[in-house]
Amino acid sequence: MADLTVRQEQILALVHRDEYCTIEALSHHFAVTTQTIRRDINALCAMGLARRHHGGVGLPATLSNRSYLARQATDQAEKRLIAERVAPLIPDGSTVFLGIGTTIALIAERLVHHHELRVVTNNFEAAHILSQNEHMEIWLPEGRIRSHDGDIVGDHVSQFFSRFSADIGIIGCAAVSHLTQPPMLGRFETESAEFAMEYELREAAVSQAIVHHSQQKWLVASQAKWQRKANAKVIALNQFDRLFTAESSHDEWTDA
Repeated sequence: MADLTVRQEQILALVHRDEYCTIEALSHHFAVTTQTIRRDINALCAMGLARRHHGGVGLPATLSNRSYLARQATDQAEKRLIAERVAPLIPDGSTVFLGIGTTIALIAERLVHHHELRVVTNNFEAAHILSQNEHMEIWLPEGRIRSHDGDIVGDHVSQFFSRFSADIGIIGCAAVSHLTQPPMLGRFETESAEFAMEYELREAAVSQAIVHHSQQKWLVASQAKWQRKANAKVIALNQFDRLFTAESSHDEWTDA
């Protein structure tokens, strides 16, 4: 950090806190011109400390996730808004799959007063929260808890979810990426779509098992996920029945 100015250090701190900051917001925050902010961003990117995005700056691309505690402190207000929108839509008496991630844990906090839920999850934090309600049935797969992430993943976890059929399956994701797909057999044009992504194939496989065995498929994602990069595909966004962000919820993404 010795080569950074005070303002650059503060910009970097904001980016690590929020994962993504717009140039306009930074300009207003520091009371300097957007050109000055762009020069600071260029310097941070040149040192590999940040990554430029259209209209803003985010965290550098990485193939490894940050710790659960670090992610828990990120975008808290937005994640809580998402949780507040999702929880009331889950009916009592439902069978629900909950995937990994801190937003899912916040949803679990708002389900503690529901009744007769059967919850199947590999999210240890969500299971711990929901276990306080004696009117719920909680199922966890066996295996080693990843202390870094607060979850359990692996082939056996995907098989565990396949033994159930859920009314609602809710997953988060590491990133949302716009990908170009090769043409299908008999077609010549390429297709592009936005995909929910994870950092690891085993994480993506568990999320795929959750959505595959759920009647309703829901994705929860903060806006920062559109600014991040991950390389393991889960499914296309248009395969979800509902997509929840802090700004809005989008229903019936499928073409049905």
